[in-house]
Amino acid sequence: MIMNSQYKMSAVILCGGKSRRMGTDKAMLAAEGTPNAVRLLRTLSGEGSPCTDVWLSIGSGESYPAIHAKKVSDRFPECGPMGGLEAALTICREEYLFVTPVDTPFADAQMARELMTYMADDSRQRDAVLVIDGEGRLQTLLGIYHKRVLPALTQRLLDGRREKLRMRDFLRDLDVVYVKAEELTDGVRKSTSCNTPEEWQRLMEQEISSI
Repeated sequence: MIMNSQYKMSAVILCGGKSRRMGTDKAMLAAEGTPNAVRLLRTLSGEGSPCTDVWLSIGSGESYPAIHAKKVSDRFPECGPMGGLEAALTICREEYLFVTPVDTPFADAQMARELMTYMADDSRQRDAVLVIDGEGRLQTLLGIYHKRVLPALTQRLLDGRREKLRMRDFLRDLDVVYVKAEELTDGVRKSTSCNTPEEWQRLMEQEISSI
C-alpha cells in the first residue's frame, strides 16, 4: 500500500440536516461547552492537520452567523447529504475531501490522516475511503472522497429523481475502501454519531466516565 499521509486535503463538516430526530440543531449541541461545529472546525484546521481548507456545509438555509468559517450552500436544494457533498467537492481546492457529519463530534485530523493511507494501493487510485463504525454500520459521509467523483455526483442531482439520491446506490459505481473503526486510533469513539437526544446523552455520559 502507498502511504498517502503526506497528501493534503480539503475538509467539509456537513451541517445542513434538519435534525428532526434530535429536535434541535446538532451543529450547536455542545460537548464540554463547545458546539459540535466549532469543535470539528478547530481540530480539522489546527496545527499539524492535513486539511488546508475547512468548510461548513450549511444546506440551503441556516448560515450560523456566530461561527466564523468558510461556508458553502447546496447548489441543489432539498437533495439531502448528497447535495452537501456535491457542493463541497465543487469548491474544495484539493484533490481529496475529508467529510464528516456534524453529529460525529469526535472525528478529527488524525482520523483524516489515517484514512488517507488507505486511499491508494500499488495498482490504482481509490475513489473513496469510508468508515464502518463500531456497531458495524457504514458511514457514507465519514471518510475521504476524491474529486474525480464530482461529475457523476452532479449528474445524479441533475437527474432529479429521488432514487438517484441514495448514497449507497452512488457508492456502487465507485472504487471504495471500507475501513473498520477498530483499525483507526480511537476509531470507535471518533466514528460515533448521534441522531437522537438519547444517543447524545449516552455519548456525553461515556465521555464523562472516561475522564
